[in-house]
Amino acid sequence: MIIANSQLMRTLYEGRPADKLATAEALHGELAPCPGDLPLLTGELGRLRLECQALAGQMEDMQLGRLCSHCATRPGGGCCSAFMADNTDALQILINLLLGVPVAVQPESGENCCFLGPTGCLFPAKPIFCLNYNCTHILTGADPADLSVLYLRAASVLSRQTRIEGMLLDMVRDRARPMP
Repeated sequence: MIIANSQLMRTLYEGRPADKLATAEALHGELAPCPGDLPLLTGELGRLRLECQALAGQMEDMQLGRLCSHCATRPGGGCCSAFMADNTDALQILINLLLGVPVAVQPESGENCCFLGPTGCLFPAKPIFCLNYNCTHILTGADPADLSVLYLRAASVLSRQTRIEGMLLDMVRDRARPMP
């Protein structure tokens, strides 16, 4: 995917979710066939996978997938709105693709996030906002000890995910540079 540097940020961070997914899929097509060439990235993705599993386990223990999916179906939707899908970027989607997650825009999502399935978010590596935000339903309904574990697990995922996104951004920038 050779693109001009002036367009790079817009291509990765702006546009509709379907456009960002298409960009992520194109980048995945370039990067996925050569994981042996990317040992540092491969190691980071392995650690992220474990951290995402720990976060997913905590979210499951707290029944957040069911809570969020139910909330999203009510009139006016919930936190998992189409606005949240618009804030997902191509590199975050790419990370999920590199983790082996089949990412697809959910049909008939309407006002909801198009990446929200019937049992919750499709992404193990979630958008930054989603990792940092807990609605009142979660805050008032959860045990404080469970919330503490949730915060720790989300922070671990966010930290690793941010590191990987930086690595990917460097790789994409290198590929986007015009040849001398």
